[in-house]
Amino acid sequence: MTDTGTSFGRYELQELLAVGGMAEIFLARSRLGGIARTCVIKRVLPEYSTSRQFVSMFIDEARITIGLEHENIVKLLDFGQVDGAYFMAIEYVDGCDLVDVLRAVKGRGVGVPPLAAAYIARAMARGLHAAHQARDHRGQDMNIVHRDVSPQNVFLSWLGDVKIGDFGIASARNRLHQTTSSGVVKGKYGYMSPEQTSGRKVDPRTDVWACAVVLWEMLVGGRLFATDSAVDTMARVNEMSIEGPATFRPEVPNALNDVVLAALQRPLSLRTSSAGAFADALDNVIGDRFTARDLETLLPELGLTRVARSVARSVAGSGVRIRGRSTPSRQPQGHHAGASAGRPEVPNDDRLVRLHATLREGQNLWTLVDIGERHAALGQRPQALSAVRTAAAVFAHRGLLVQAVCAIHTLRPLVDKQLFDDELLALGALRGHDRQRLLDHLARIEHQDFWKLVQAADPAGLGVEQTELTNVLDATPLLGSVSATDFAQLARMARVERKPQGSTVVREGERSDALYAVGRGRVVVATTANDADGNPLGAGEGGLGIRGRVYLAALGEGDFFGEFSFLTQSPRSATVEAASDCLLLRIDRATVDTLVSADDGFRAPLLEFYKERVAELLLAKNPIIGALPPEARRGLIQKADVLKFLDGESVVCEGDAADELFFILSGEVEVTREESGFPVFINKLHEGQFFGEMAALRHRPRTATVRAMGSVEVLAVRREEIERILEVAEDVRALFERAMTAREAESAERVRETTLIFQGV
Repeated sequence: MTDTGTSFGRYELQELLAVGGMAEIFLARSRLGGIARTCVIKRVLPEYSTSRQFVSMFIDEARITIGLEHENIVKLLDFGQVDGAYFMAIEYVDGCDLVDVLRAVKGRGVGVPPLAAAYIARAMARGLHAAHQARDHRGQDMNIVHRDVSPQNVFLSWLGDVKIGDFGIASARNRLHQTTSSGVVKGKYGYMSPEQTSGRKVDPRTDVWACAVVLWEMLVGGRLFATDSAVDTMARVNEMSIEGPATFRPEVPNALNDVVLAALQRPLSLRTSSAGAFADALDNVIGDRFTARDLETLLPELGLTRVARSVARSVAGSGVRIRGRSTPSRQPQGHHAGASAGRPEVPNDDRLVRLHATLREGQNLWTLVDIGERHAALGQRPQALSAVRTAAAVFAHRGLLVQAVCAIHTLRPLVDKQLFDDELLALGALRGHDRQRLLDHLARIEHQDFWKLVQAADPAGLGVEQTELTNVLDATPLLGSVSATDFAQLARMARVERKPQGSTVVREGERSDALYAVGRGRVVVATTANDADGNPLGAGEGGLGIRGRVYLAALGEGDFFGEFSFLTQSPRSATVEAASDCLLLRIDRATVDTLVSADDGFRAPLLEFYKERVAELLLAKNPIIGALPPEARRGLIQKADVLKFLDGESVVCEGDAADELFFILSGEVEVTREESGFPVFINKLHEGQFFGEMAALRHRPRTATVRAMGSVEVLAVRREEIERILEVAEDVRALFERAMTAREAESAERVRETTLIFQGV
C-alpha cells in the first residue's frame, strides 16, 4: 500500500487519518480540476478491492452519487482505482462530526440544545431528501437510499455548515452482504429501521427513521436502542415502546417531541412520509431562531476546536482508529497570499456572480471555462477569450494536458485558425511547468483579472510569488511526451465531444478507429455478465445492480480509454458510459497516421504509449508477471522491444541461441518442434501469454520453433532484465519454475502422442 507523503494517482497522500473495517482514510491534496485543494481519500482495503462483486457495486453506487449536488451533502469528487486499489475522493469538511458533539454534551450530562439539535437534523433531512429525489439524465428516479444514517456520517464545519456523507460505499457494502449472506449486514444496528433489521425492502422512509433516531439521541444525550448485544438491539428496534425525548428532557418543546415520534412510527404507513416532510416539520419548530452562525458559536462553547478527531472517522465506517491531529485554519473566502492576487471585480450578472463564488469555493478551473462560456453567451468576446485562455494555460502549466486541450477547443467558434494554432503552440510550451513562462503568457493575453480569480482560489499555490515547481503531476500519456509542434498538431486534429450523463461512448463488441481521454467529468467501464448458458444475469444476481452488467472501472479527468482496441485493432472489450456530463478528447486513427507519416519523431512517443497502455495491461493480467510490483513490471516493459511478425514468419527457431523471452501483445502463435524427423505440434498461444522462457532462463538453445499465425506483435524482454528482477522476486521465480515444469511435461506428452500416431499405434 502507498505510504503517506507519496503520490496516489492524481493525489498526494499527506496523512493517514483512520483505518476502518472497509477502508483507509487519508488527508490528501489534489490537482483535480487544476487547482490545489484538500480532500479526503477513502481507499478500499484489499479484501474488498479484490472482490468482483464489491467492485462492481462500489462503482455502480459511486456513479450514481457522484452527481449529488446539495449544500447538505458531502460531495463525492472522484472515484476509481490506482494500481488495483479502489478509492473515493471526498470533499474535506473542516470541522468535526456529530459523534464529537454527542461526546461533548454527554461529558456535561446534558443533551444538545433543542434548537441546535433540530437545526442539525433539518439539514440532514434536507440533504437526504435531495438524494431521494435525484433523477438521472432521462428523468428517471434514481432510487437512492442512504441506509447508513448515523452520527459518524454527519459533518459539522466550524462555520456552521451541516453535511451528510458516505452514500455510495455504505450501499455497496450492504448490497454485498445481502447477496452473500442470509442475514442482514452487521453494522450500526441502533440506527437501522425495523424493515432493515428484518431484511425487508427499504425506501426513503428508512432514512427518515434513522434521522429521527439521531435527533432523539441529540436531544436526550444517550442512546435510544443500542445495547452491547446486536440481537438485543434489533429486538429493541422492533419491539421496545418508544417514548418521546421530552419524557427524559422536559425542556424539549412539545412540537419538537411530536416531530420525533411521528418519524419513529414502525408501520411505514404511519411514519413521516418523506425526508422533505420531516425537514418541513422541523422548520416549523425552528423558524429563524437558530442559524449557521449560532452553530458556529455553539461548537467552541462545547469545547470543540479545530482538531479533526472525526473528519476521517465519519467517512470510514465502523471500527475506526483515529490519530488526533491539528488541521490548518480555514481561511475566509477570498483571502489569499501574495501581493499580486488582489481580489478581482465581480461582474454585474447573477449567473457570473454565482460562478465566481463557485470558483473560489469549489476550486476547479472548469468553472473558469464556464465563466468564459457565460461571457460568450452575453456577447462579451474579449472576456470569454481571456477566461478560457487563462484556464487552459494553467491546466497546461499543471500538466493537465487533456483538460487544457478540451478547454481551449471551446474557443474554436470564437477565433480564427491562426489564433487557435498559436494558442495550441503556447500550451505545448507551457508543458514544462515553468512558472515564469506561465506569467509571461498570461501577460500577453488580456486576462481581465481572471488570473487573480484563480490565485484567490489557490492561495497557497498559484497565489504566492514563487518560481519553483510545486505538486506537478506526472506527464500525460502521449500528449506529454511528443514535441511541442506535434502536440499542437495532435490537439488541432483531435475532436472534443460533449457526452451527456448516461450516454454510451463506446459499446462492447464494436470496432472503432478512435481512442478517447476524459477532459471533464467521469466515465464508467462495464461488461456483460452471462450465466452458464450465455444469458444475461438478472438484476441483483451475482451482486449486479443492472441486468447483465458488471462494472470494471471508473475513469476521471486525464484518463485514457479505448486505447487497447485502437492500438491492437480488436473489438471493444467493454462498454464505456458517461457517469456525468463529459467533455471527451477523441483521437482518430487517421490523425495518428497523418502525424506518423509527417514526422518520424512521433513514432517513439507512440511506441511508448503503446507499451504503457497495451503491454502493461496484458502483463498485469498475466498470472506470473502480474505478481510483480507495478513499478518493477513497468520498468521491465520500458526496457523491452516491440516486434511485429507477419503470417508464417518465425519468431524463434529451434536450436537458436536464446537471449530473450516473449510476451504476446496481439495475435496468435503456433509452437512446434522436430522429433525423429517429423513435426510435433506443441501448443497454440495467444495474447497475454509468454514463450521462450525455458531457453532464456535456463541458458540453453531453443527447443521449439514459434511461428506467427496471422499478424502478431510481441514484447521481447532481454534475459538480463528479467533475471535482475527475479533475483529479488523469489515468489515470481517460483511461478516461472512451475510454469516451465508444466510446459516440459506438456511437450513430452505431445511428443509421445505424435510418436504413437506416426508409428500407427
